[in-house]
Amino acid sequence: MIELPDVDSLFDGGLGEWLEGQKAARARTAAKLFKIRIWGVAAAAIVGTIALVMGWGTFGYFAAGIIGFGFFAYGQHIQQQMVNILKQEMNGSLAKALDINYSVDAFPGQEFKTARTYRLLPSHDDSYFQDQWHGSISGTDFLLYETRLTEEQGSGKDKQTVTVFSGIVLRLQFARSFLGTTLVRRDGFKFTLFGDNKNYGGEKLERIKMVHPDFEDTFDVYGNDQVESRYLVHPEYCERLLAIEREFDGSKMTALFKEGDIILVMKTNDMFESASLDPAQDRERLGKTISQFATIAALVKKLNERPR
Repeated sequence: MIELPDVDSLFDGGLGEWLEGQKAARARTAAKLFKIRIWGVAAAAIVGTIALVMGWGTFGYFAAGIIGFGFFAYGQHIQQQMVNILKQEMNGSLAKALDINYSVDAFPGQEFKTARTYRLLPSHDDSYFQDQWHGSISGTDFLLYETRLTEEQGSGKDKQTVTVFSGIVLRLQFARSFLGTTLVRRDGFKFTLFGDNKNYGGEKLERIKMVHPDFEDTFDVYGNDQVESRYLVHPEYCERLLAIEREFDGSKMTALFKEGDIILVMKTNDMFESASLDPAQDRERLGKTISQFATIAALVKKLNERPR
């Protein structure tokens, strides 16, 4: 297992001095954010008052709400710009210590398209990506990032943007060789009168009967090679997947074995938020990020295994 640095070693390695140099910029951003919010409340109140006096009714209150929201969104944008600068340096210092790469912005590749094709991710209208880590952990090449997927639901006045997924996408190179496709997912109710096969992008996968009763109560396994699927998802590996969900307190975990890689998708809380406008929170937040990455490193190790 890799040895992660602690907060003190990162601060002593130059991060602390860099953060000290950012105090003035953080203070200016916090002051600007405060002013924007005050202006937003004032502008919304003025428009709302005019709407009441002029008898504009619902339209006036709607306009006041839009103006207030606009100021709030602008303030959030200003704040996020500063936070991203800080986070790039803070998370980047951790990545550098581990000889891997980090970027606030994420750049999904074929693994995201594959995850959509095999329905590891729900249907959505928009996608947002952040916090990309990639490199090698204990000899295993990996790529990890967070994603949030949204969908427009309803119509007219009832139309709203709903988050349908928020969590991690992880791709790692599997140590054991395989040629087929194996999908591990939660499908819930199973209707098998006419068979229980799945078709993903023209590839037919059949249900694989597993020997692990607890695992079969939780997950369903599909593949195009019965022998290989059982070879990959053996009882010990089933225990690992169950343990991963417990450790992350995650949900809707799905895993795909394809073309020598594992692609894992799991709902999680927001991670790697090491930065804020308050310097007093730096050590605590960075310590939490280090702890979260330690969990990810353990996840990579658990998901992978050497040839038996």
